[in-house]
Amino acid sequence: MNATRAEFQQKMDGVKQYMEFRKVSKELEQRVIKWFDYLWINKQSLNEEEVLSALPDKLKAEIAIHVHLDTLKRVALFQDCEPGLLVELVLKLQLQVFSPMDYICRKGDIGKEMYIVKRGQLGVVSDDGRTTFATLSEGSVFGEISILNIAGNKNGNRRTANIRSIGYSDLFCLSKDDLWEVLNQYPDAKKILIDKGKKILRKDNLLDEDLMERMEQQQETTEQKLERIESSLETLQTRFARLLADFNSTQQKLKQRITKMERNSCNKEADAISNASFLDT
Repeated sequence: MNATRAEFQQKMDGVKQYMEFRKVSKELEQRVIKWFDYLWINKQSLNEEEVLSALPDKLKAEIAIHVHLDTLKRVALFQDCEPGLLVELVLKLQLQVFSPMDYICRKGDIGKEMYIVKRGQLGVVSDDGRTTFATLSEGSVFGEISILNIAGNKNGNRRTANIRSIGYSDLFCLSKDDLWEVLNQYPDAKKILIDKGKKILRKDNLLDEDLMERMEQQQETTEQKLERIESSLETLQTRFARLLADFNSTQQKLKQRITKMERNSCNKEADAISNASFLDT
């Protein structure tokens, strides 16, 4: 514990020296120091990946499942999903800490992550930040629809609200890239999640059905083209492999014939020399 505290203090001192060297304002400096204090008090200063790095992957996965699986199950979108998918997603969750008045997202931003509130409170605020329309507390989820890339979404995968941290808050974050990396391995679950997302958008009248059909048809056409290209590429690779094998075989036979011809030529020369010597004698 002493070693951990000393390491933490060393990091904080390094940041303080940097801010002093760069002449950071006192207000911003105090915010940074308070952020470090919050991390230490709530034991969030430890890098989980670094702490668990000595463990084998199986044990790391089991710990992550024990710590985060219940949190992920709170997300309505992921309820009833197969256990394997949830386990894969759990391993992708990243903890982020926000300071008071920090914006998690702003209206109009492209949605690249979804968030689950672990601790603290967030405010859904007006564009000028003066009015709070709603409060999100522990267990609240937002941003999950924007990372599904649902065709026909009237919001175009953009954020629909300004969300700001009221005090210090801890949020689990799942990025769009990580979600789709997992979904590509679970095509059935992928379809279920997309359908759930469509239902949510229909309920809020945010799904353009005509645009959705056109985009899905276009997507199917693109996928069919990709499949044809992949099939053609596989055929070409097979043909190339056969040609290469034929070439190697022909080259080997040619080498053998040349070697045989060279041997015959050497034998004839040796016979000629021998006959000439015999005649001389």
